[in-house]
Amino acid sequence: MKVTLMLSLILLSFTSATLASKPISISTKASQLVETPLHKIKPDNDGMVLTRVIDLPKFKQGVYYRPFTAFGRGVVARGNRVEAIAFTSLSELQDYQPSKSRKDHINIQQGQYILLELYDGRYLALLPMASEKVYGQFFVAQEQLLLKTGNFGTATISGKIPLLIWAYGDSPYSATQNAWQQVFQSGYVAAAPRAFKNYPEQPYGYLGWCSWEHYKKNISEDIISDAFHTLDQSTAPFRWVMVDDGYLDAKNSKLLSFGVNKKKFANGWKPIMELKNEEKIKWVGIWRNFGGYMGGVSNDHTMSDLKPYLSPTVKKGSLLPNGTKQASKAFYDKMVSDTKDNGFDFIKVDFHTRTFDLYKGTTDPVGAMRHNNEALENATHDMNLPLLNCIAQPNINSLQTKYSALTRSSPDYNQADKDKNKSNTYQSFANHLWMGQTVWGDLDMFHTHDARDVKPMTVARAIAGGPVYISDEPSKIKPEVLLPFAYEDGKLLRTSAPATLLPESFFIHPFRDEQVFRVIAPMQDGVAAIALFNFTESGKALTGNINTKDYPFAGELLQPNNGPWDLPKDGLLLFDPATQSVHNLTQSFTTNVANFDAKMVFLYPKVNGWAVIGRQDKYLPAAAVTLTSVTNSQISFTLEESGPLLIWSQNGAPKMAEHSFKSLGNGLYLANIPVAIGRTQLTVTR
Repeated sequence: MKVTLMLSLILLSFTSATLASKPISISTKASQLVETPLHKIKPDNDGMVLTRVIDLPKFKQGVYYRPFTAFGRGVVARGNRVEAIAFTSLSELQDYQPSKSRKDHINIQQGQYILLELYDGRYLALLPMASEKVYGQFFVAQEQLLLKTGNFGTATISGKIPLLIWAYGDSPYSATQNAWQQVFQSGYVAAAPRAFKNYPEQPYGYLGWCSWEHYKKNISEDIISDAFHTLDQSTAPFRWVMVDDGYLDAKNSKLLSFGVNKKKFANGWKPIMELKNEEKIKWVGIWRNFGGYMGGVSNDHTMSDLKPYLSPTVKKGSLLPNGTKQASKAFYDKMVSDTKDNGFDFIKVDFHTRTFDLYKGTTDPVGAMRHNNEALENATHDMNLPLLNCIAQPNINSLQTKYSALTRSSPDYNQADKDKNKSNTYQSFANHLWMGQTVWGDLDMFHTHDARDVKPMTVARAIAGGPVYISDEPSKIKPEVLLPFAYEDGKLLRTSAPATLLPESFFIHPFRDEQVFRVIAPMQDGVAAIALFNFTESGKALTGNINTKDYPFAGELLQPNNGPWDLPKDGLLLFDPATQSVHNLTQSFTTNVANFDAKMVFLYPKVNGWAVIGRQDKYLPAAAVTLTSVTNSQISFTLEESGPLLIWSQNGAPKMAEHSFKSLGNGLYLANIPVAIGRTQLTVTR
């Protein structure tokens, strides 16, 4: 027994010293999951059990994803705040100073992901790993990249743990995908590929409204009911409403029950549910807090069935599920079943990261969060309630998205803060690079009546591919802003994958630099959508370019990823909706973008001298069309809903039964087909 104890003590001492000093060297191996064994390692005062230097290969430039915070360097960020910073060296990254639009976003610790462009033209992706035992993050100090991992608590850790995944690729997209393939295969986390999940078309495939940005917590039965009635009368086809924060049964920011504040909702949810209408607002969703409420669950809570499963945190008077699977299941089953039983059709769960902060300093925060994430995913999946995760970007949450297909990709939209909305937009598209492997990104609501930023906000949501919803006071809604998003029944026209940045835009400072940033998304039938945003702080109009080299990247965003698209043998046609014109894209196309503005264009494969541009009256015209056959003399396709149709014909004017075409120049033609609900099969000849 004494010999065994002595050997254990020697092993513990040796293991700790080795782990503290041995660097992680990134080899030339195509991809790798780095693991290490632990034996009864006790966390330090910060809850960490291991720190390793990472030896990086020489690189040309990089982008570093970290949570920003307005409270100074090194302070934990509690929001949807994973944000990209471009850098050319670790010393530059260490000394990072934000531009005006990012203001106090000075924190460069707690990194979640890194993408490097190497001198040989390849890209290298690095992802710190999480498991049920540990959660790893990147830190930068003394011009070195460090990996720190731990349970953020007090329990000793034994067994094999994951540290880091790296992978090379020929593009940012292939490197990222190769890294995430290792994530999915690792066995340490629950996340599943986006392609394995069902996008929650009901409701998020339709146009919606949320109570938060206008009303904040000042909601009641009367306010929500009045909003319903006004939305029902709008010419914009709203199909869902989200009841956000402000209704809960809580005291001092701690949950008393999953019920309602009786002063605001005296009759419970029944009057709201009775307003649902199959032909108008069909679905109603609710906001929930991952930890119950901002401060967790109150000691004075009234949920007697949960008392055996809740335990104190280090925050006085705050309770949370006690870290066991049974407790997590009991808590989230109750949260979700209360939602389902009261008639709600979907659920948004917020403040995952803040809940993790409440656990810090307890026995095993990482293990508790793993059980909580798993229980929430299981409960919403089993009860068929589509889940939108919010404040869930850090890897401790994002690596556990087993069933959920939506996560917020930026902080909240803020009508009063133009700089914030600029930052949020860039942040979302940068985040879709890594988030898009497992979820679609949610860009949050916006306001249609805000003339200052409605154009870039609209373009961003059109190309993003995720939900589209607003938060105007209902009487101020501008339906003309919303109608081009959707069909008559409110169904959205969407891209085929989450939009993300084109390669060079990952490595710029989008506000300080005088450069547009460019975004790309694939659509059906080989069409690519590209958006250009001018958010420079100089206030200048900028020139943006689109060329044939951009087109293949759209194919890499699809799942399964069959590689970049080939350039069409007949060439590419560029459609510019702003000028209602087409251009043969032989090399590049140049366009001006005004300051704090955005522009979207579309690249179509030319096939036998044809290209069906699609619905003229929609932001994503190509999304309305599905090709069925093409010959030199005719083209057949399906319109998801009849409406004004644009088509390009290289070899003569097109003809169609019952409808005539008007020439718009350069082979572009318009047929003013009346809008009518229902799918239509059309054939055009020449």
